[in-house]
Amino acid sequence: MKRNWKVAALAVIAASTLALSACGGSSDTADAGAETAAASEAATEAGTDAPASDNGNPCGWAAPPRAGGDKYVVYMSSLNIGNAWQEEAVNLGSAEALMSPYSDCVELRTERTEPDPASQISQIQSMTAAGADAIVTFALSPTAINATFKEACDAGVTVVIYDATVTEPCAYNVSYITAKPIGSDIPFMGYNAMAALIEMMGGAGDIFVAHGVAGTSVDNVHYLSALAAIEQLAPDMNILTEWDGNWDSAQQQKETTKALASNPDVVGIFCGYGESGCVKALKAANKTIPVTGETSQYFREQLLAGWPGVSIGSPPAQGGIAMKIALGVLEFGPDAGIPHDIEVPFKVVTKDTVKVCEEDTYTEGCNVFPAGVVGDENTADIFNPLLPESSLTSAKTGVPPAGLVAVPFTVEEMISFEQDPSRRYITREACPEGWTQGKLEQGLDGCVQS
Repeated sequence: MKRNWKVAALAVIAASTLALSACGGSSDTADAGAETAAASEAATEAGTDAPASDNGNPCGWAAPPRAGGDKYVVYMSSLNIGNAWQEEAVNLGSAEALMSPYSDCVELRTERTEPDPASQISQIQSMTAAGADAIVTFALSPTAINATFKEACDAGVTVVIYDATVTEPCAYNVSYITAKPIGSDIPFMGYNAMAALIEMMGGAGDIFVAHGVAGTSVDNVHYLSALAAIEQLAPDMNILTEWDGNWDSAQQQKETTKALASNPDVVGIFCGYGESGCVKALKAANKTIPVTGETSQYFREQLLAGWPGVSIGSPPAQGGIAMKIALGVLEFGPDAGIPHDIEVPFKVVTKDTVKVCEEDTYTEGCNVFPAGVVGDENTADIFNPLLPESSLTSAKTGVPPAGLVAVPFTVEEMISFEQDPSRRYITREACPEGWTQGKLEQGLDGCVQS
């Protein structure tokens, strides 16, 4: 059924255009990565800072381990949906905890979260009861697990959510969903991706929209910001059909094939993770149209071969970054001023900006691996300026290569990554002190200074 989206609720204040650029990094994120690496070298030469207290453990962090003993119990959990992105995220977080200097301080435990809130609630409760000092996890709902996260916080557990976000104030959100892409001044992945699709389509046409896992904050924000881009940039665009792709390439291919049979004249697809399935369905139908997808190896290989599209999406590096935030909170304490809302920079990749990653470890600006090095659904966005210690080995195995060391954040660095207060309402449904709810330039509800 044909649907015309005139999103009155997402009224737009001013027009803007998407500036696509090479993903070598903005000066801010490049500087952040350089400063973080420099801090690591200095720490290696000078040794670690004096411990905050003597807690009978090798680190002397802000408080002793909850369960006693000489190591902090830290859980790293991912969503169990057979998704390569989730595996890379949990592996990067796990590898971080196994690197020096953290390896002497942390007992790492890994878990998988079944894709329903009730299972995640039970799992968080079990982790808390088992003596967790920190839980790093992907949240299935922005609100449904809040009470359980609050119970964990009240028990003394540091709760860090990566990629998806929650509204519970005690939890730390580490996410890209409200951030600006590297090289762009416009926030929101969904807005940027839809603006790119509109540009490739010449400003008009009928499209398909493929969702991810319905109900997650990631899918919610992507969708609403994409609709805002339509209202602002192409109000006469039609969404012919949409579906839940569940961030699964097989599901995306199946649904795209069905949609093409009913709507063969579609001229663009806004596809979530699993976008390789969208492209494969188009190739099977001998139809080449613009696609905006996320970060898969297959999709970027197709861009390299000339497919019209833009790859823009979630970096699994967030798993490792979230682990560093969790360990930073344990080290410096919850009163050190570490923000509860941290934005992670992400990439925009086109056929003109694809750059092959020739090394196993972090390389600034690379965004696709040589053919055959990884699977179709893996992604080179394991590399991020905030995770210069990332490696392909870590992403594949969860174990860092010999000799690779962590690059801990200072408190000042973590403060510098704080989410812009104007976008706080998007993830917290509340505004910080001195700000009130209002409309952002992109048409979404946000925060304006009082």
